[in-house]
Amino acid sequence: MFFKDQRKDAARQLMAAFNAHDHLALAKCLTADCIFIDSAGGRIEGRSGCVEATRLFMKLEPEFHVEVDSYSVVGDEVLMQGETTARDPLVAKDRLWRAKVEDGRIAEFQTYCDGEPRQLARLLGQGADLM
Repeated sequence: MFFKDQRKDAARQLMAAFNAHDHLALAKCLTADCIFIDSAGGRIEGRSGCVEATRLFMKLEPEFHVEVDSYSVVGDEVLMQGETTARDPLVAKDRLWRAKVEDGRIAEFQTYCDGEPRQLARLLGQGADLM
């Protein structure tokens, strides 16, 4: 018999919230002290900061979409492989993601890509000045 994996479910819910551009659903997926790490190593900390950064990002990239090809669970982490589509070619790439899950929510989310990374955390951390 197969059992649902809470860690994979948490990662799938996070990716579905990204694809729906649903900030309320995203907030429900994250721990209060979650951390987002972009492919350049920049960080955004806290649920409200991550949700606000995602909201700003979706304004900059309204066509952003995630397609996950595989999910693998290693301990309390879910490793994902797939690709993103977006107008910005530095954002639309093959990607790897790592999500650390605590009590069914994402505590840490990191994205990796080949080539020149987009420094999203720094850009979005300054988002209020850009919008």
